[in-house]
Amino acid sequence: MRGTDNAVTPHRLTTVDEVEAVVGRPASMVMLKQTAALDDGCRAVLARCPIAAFGYRDAHGVSRTTFVGGTPGFVRVHSPTRVSFSLPEPGGPRGPVSFFFLLPGVGEVLRVNGAVAARRSAATTVDIKEVWVHCAQAVLRSRLWQPPAPAEPAVVVAGDGPLCRPGVAEFLAAARFLALSTWDARGGSDTSPRGDRQAVARILDGRTLVIPDRRGNRRADTLHNLLQDDRLSLAALVPGRSEVLHVRGRGTITDDPALLETMALRGTPPHAALVIDVEHAEVTGNDAIARSRMWAGDTHVARGTVPDLMALAGEHLTANAAASRGGPPAVLLKAIGAIPGVTRLMRLVLDRAYRSGLRREGYDDVSSGEW
Repeated sequence: MRGTDNAVTPHRLTTVDEVEAVVGRPASMVMLKQTAALDDGCRAVLARCPIAAFGYRDAHGVSRTTFVGGTPGFVRVHSPTRVSFSLPEPGGPRGPVSFFFLLPGVGEVLRVNGAVAARRSAATTVDIKEVWVHCAQAVLRSRLWQPPAPAEPAVVVAGDGPLCRPGVAEFLAAARFLALSTWDARGGSDTSPRGDRQAVARILDGRTLVIPDRRGNRRADTLHNLLQDDRLSLAALVPGRSEVLHVRGRGTITDDPALLETMALRGTPPHAALVIDVEHAEVTGNDAIARSRMWAGDTHVARGTVPDLMALAGEHLTANAAASRGGPPAVLLKAIGAIPGVTRLMRLVLDRAYRSGLRREGYDDVSSGEW
């Protein structure tokens, strides 16, 4: 595989209508899974979680994404809307921030958006604005918790762009999972998981990456944010390694058929892609990942020791439906949730839906692998 140093200018999507014509709009039930505070289930998840992706901007407005934590319960919960944690990296966060929390062995992630309330030395306090459970598709696509697959051959990158730095192309060839941070124009931040069976971000030339945007729940927070503010950052992982690839730059959205076809799986291309004009790329060690032992099988969370995250999402949906006239009937949702064994049954149904959806996207040899 060989890279090129020629500029790539595919067709761009620049309006909400264009994005929604490709991605669609989320169903009301998807949005009703979002809550504004941590409940007991969320607290139980945070108490067992050893690692989280964290997106922020520093005092100079520089976008950054990293992984924080190191031990289960690294986040201290002060109230349903306030948490704190340690961020020893330089360049303290300011303003809106966002997380997603990973439980080793679990497919779904818990996403939390908020804003920095205080910063004292390495201690960072965050006021929470949004909490919801994200589906397992990114983790399943990447096989994040399974033994790592052989890496693709590294792209040969000509020129002197950021992607030509030592170790970057080799890391990207093996990276199947990343955290992508974006911001909107109203003071909101979002950090989203992305995963793929092949390299999750692909080099087009020494200054350009492309990330496929495969089908999901149609929330498309990342895409909507980029229409308002094209600055982004990401942190990519390679299973089994404690290093992280940090990238920042500016992103655009494309539905260019020729480019999408290069990322097709079994003849099925993604519906869109992110093209990133890279300003900085660097592979560094990450102490939180090393201390978390997240790649060790004995750290995987056993079923029953934390709430099933999709059951937790169902509880959020039920609570929000009770307060929403336009949502599904809360009484019906409560009745279904009270049926003995329904959580286990719903997990089986959901895992089957995950497998079916991923096969339609072109993934073969699909196994849920994570619960």
